[in-house]
Amino acid sequence: MKNEEKLSIITKLAKTYIILFLKDYVSSEQLSNIENLFKNCPVVLEDLNSKYNEIDRNATIGGIAQEDKIIINTSDIEKININNEIELNKVLGTIIHEYAHKIKALNSTYGEMFEESFASIFAEICINNARLISNDKNNIEPFEMLNSVNYQKYESQVRALLYILKQNNLDKQLIAEYIAGSQDKFKQKCIEIFGYDFNNYFNVVSSRDNKDSEHILIEIITKYIKEKGLNISNYWKDNSNLTQDNLYFKGSPTLAKAVVNSGSENFSSEELESYKAFEYSAKVANENDNFIKNEKISRVREYIEKNFSLNGKSLEEIYDTILELCSAYIQHKNKDSEESKIFIQEIQRIIPDIDDFKTKFVNLRVAGLDKSIFENMNLESITYDDITSSMNKILQIGNQEDNSKIVGIKR
Repeated sequence: MKNEEKLSIITKLAKTYIILFLKDYVSSEQLSNIENLFKNCPVVLEDLNSKYNEIDRNATIGGIAQEDKIIINTSDIEKININNEIELNKVLGTIIHEYAHKIKALNSTYGEMFEESFASIFAEICINNARLISNDKNNIEPFEMLNSVNYQKYESQVRALLYILKQNNLDKQLIAEYIAGSQDKFKQKCIEIFGYDFNNYFNVVSSRDNKDSEHILIEIITKYIKEKGLNISNYWKDNSNLTQDNLYFKGSPTLAKAVVNSGSENFSSEELESYKAFEYSAKVANENDNFIKNEKISRVREYIEKNFSLNGKSLEEIYDTILELCSAYIQHKNKDSEESKIFIQEIQRIIPDIDDFKTKFVNLRVAGLDKSIFENMNLESITYDDITSSMNKILQIGNQEDNSKIVGIKR
């Protein structure tokens, strides 16, 4: 079967699954708008290059939602067998995820990691809902999107919210509202349930500066539990078989932390055993968070040592290494990701005042004096301290001479 034929079959299924779920929660006008979107926004095949979404770690892009089309990586279609449900659902999940972005864009602006998380959970719920309807067997396992560590971190927050919304019989309705309806209506309903602090959480998690969002949400859910209570006894039931109750179920470390944070005194004696399971889960989640952070630090440190070491390099290679280091520093300084902050911390281990180092090197380069940094230096034992000292001497001499001879050096 040709790639285009496979893609056509999978795309038709994706559209059917989306409508099958949404038809119970949105208006006929909204459904009509979505069907028009499907007609005007085709899914096409292109070769999507890999990108580095974390330092020194290669990640393959599965799909991209653009203004007038959704692009799926050709290699992902080439290698799948559409008769294999696991392989089929993986691509279905990608297409539905990307369509979720396009559907939401009909009414709302992009919401950073909150939207990314909802798009993945929306894909899960659409696929699992369709599988449950079409399959008479009750022993099929729920489909779960496989995402990066960062995506899982934010999905955990959304799943925590959904668990509480589910106890208010609002989870599926508000998933549909967020994706296909009004973002403001979604937010207002959540404010009614969680209090006005949800507005601050929503703004934070929907922005680029969302690193504190989990901490904010844990406080909100803790307050909710203390004021309104929460049934946790059904949380740990067997979720290995797909049912209408677990179309999007996956454990939420965020919820576990909030439950433990609220204290056992807020739960009935019948739920204390469940509470102990939450305590254990929260402990594991905290250990995983520490492990992931330490693993990132080790990976970034190894990356820096590999790429920015000066040992055994020629003059040209040393010069290129410094250029690359300054360029990398500028890029990471302008980012707010955890990896970028770790990168800067690790660079400061070898160049404590990296910002000053970068500025001096750039100024000397603009003045055409950058190559003079290495005059009379022993390249076999050169260090960044040696380079810093050399730059300081050149700048000091430059400041004592006619400033017109050294443009841009005086600080």
